[in-house]
Amino acid sequence: MFRLPKGRPLYENMGLSGLRLPDITAKLSFAKFTGYAHFVFSSAYVILVFESGKLVSLMTKEGENPPQKSGFEAMVDLARLITSAEHGTISVYQLSTDLTMCIQALLQGKALYRSQELALVDIKTLLARIKDNRMNGCLRIYTNERLAMIFYKDGNPLGFFNDGSETIETTPGDSQHIAKLPGAKLDLFTTVNPDELMALNLLEIIDVGQIWEAAQNSRKAAMHKLSKEQEGRQRLVREDRLSALEESVTAVCVDYLGDMGNKILEKELQAAGGNTCLRSVEEAAQLITALERGAKLLMVGQPRINKMKESISSVIEQAGIV
Repeated sequence: MFRLPKGRPLYENMGLSGLRLPDITAKLSFAKFTGYAHFVFSSAYVILVFESGKLVSLMTKEGENPPQKSGFEAMVDLARLITSAEHGTISVYQLSTDLTMCIQALLQGKALYRSQELALVDIKTLLARIKDNRMNGCLRIYTNERLAMIFYKDGNPLGFFNDGSETIETTPGDSQHIAKLPGAKLDLFTTVNPDELMALNLLEIIDVGQIWEAAQNSRKAAMHKLSKEQEGRQRLVREDRLSALEESVTAVCVDYLGDMGNKILEKELQAAGGNTCLRSVEEAAQLITALERGAKLLMVGQPRINKMKESISSVIEQAGIV
């Protein structure tokens, strides 16, 4: 994730829990906000650029390899990320109109140079071209470890941003040093003039409310499906445990009543509607009483019957299915 100058922070690293995307965009639009909103998630980030309350640019970057998205696709991604991500933050930074224009160029401007090795570029000629053509945009100079950006309006430097700073500076700082480092590269992005930029408002094209509602519905459907799948897995586990418990109770009945114990238990479980009555001693009370009646018909003594009942209750308690 490349870094941007922070300008004047209005919010920093505010949690997104409970926030609605339509409310966020509406608030920034109504306030005639100029600057950018930066959303950060565990594996993605989103940037919305505003000029006097108009959304002039937005982009998302998710993961390492997928390309960044813009426009409608980016807004759909943002809505999905807010509704589904457990952790996410928003930071809002106010900038001047000129710098906002440069940020827009950096995110979605026309790339005149991209990943160009500085050793192959006549930098003086390039700077003269920027000035003579009265370019608006951003020149980014970088290595794998260092970064410097120069923002331009009408071909003149507006300010400098280095990887060790948080805000726009008035002096080049380390940019000249970075340009001389081995392997240094540059990107040059240009954009339209402020008047053309002001003519664009993506909030008039993109229905944020509809996108948000669709993301909410999709999230609810996904959660419902997940809940059903979890219930299914839990049911299978419970059925397996009940089957194992039934085998244990069968062993107790056979131990105290002989082979007839198995037949009596099968009959009484069928009458009880299955082995779900074994989930607790309380639910198994009627079954245990029925087994006692069957044992008496076999002329089994009461002391032995009592031990059988205690053993069955103990097995059920130890299973702890409820």
